[in-house]
Amino acid sequence: MSMVLEDTIEINAPRDRVWQVTTDVEAWPKWAPAMERIRREDTGDFKLGSTALIKQKQMPETRWTVTEIDPGKRFAWQTRVLGMDMLATHIIIPGDRAVTNLLRIEMHGLLIKLLGPIMKALVAKSLKLENQGLKHYCESGQGN
Repeated sequence: MSMVLEDTIEINAPRDRVWQVTTDVEAWPKWAPAMERIRREDTGDFKLGSTALIKQKQMPETRWTVTEIDPGKRFAWQTRVLGMDMLATHIIIPGDRAVTNLLRIEMHGLLIKLLGPIMKALVAKSLKLENQGLKHYCESGQGN
């Protein structure tokens, strides 16, 4: 069983700014309401193989590993939690005056069959709040 959810938002900030904020994962709790804490397990540039321990509200702490990265444009990372495989993709799409940020999460596993409607509502809300927080943070110039 699988589920795929997406959320997009237009951000009036340069792509480089949105990318810098997106890949500074340890700072996410400043602007992403669902994030309690994030600790990178490696140092230096955010890259293929980078890992972070993430504690989200109402979820156990999980280790996310970067499985794909195209600097300035997109990255994907994955984890396994509560018997589910999860792949989250962050995509920045350039536009004329703004960028579109696309958050996508794919979940696979038996738990989705049991908790599908609840999981769908929680994850959809989390994606929307994360995108809104990213937009506000990037447009306000915080963290510059």
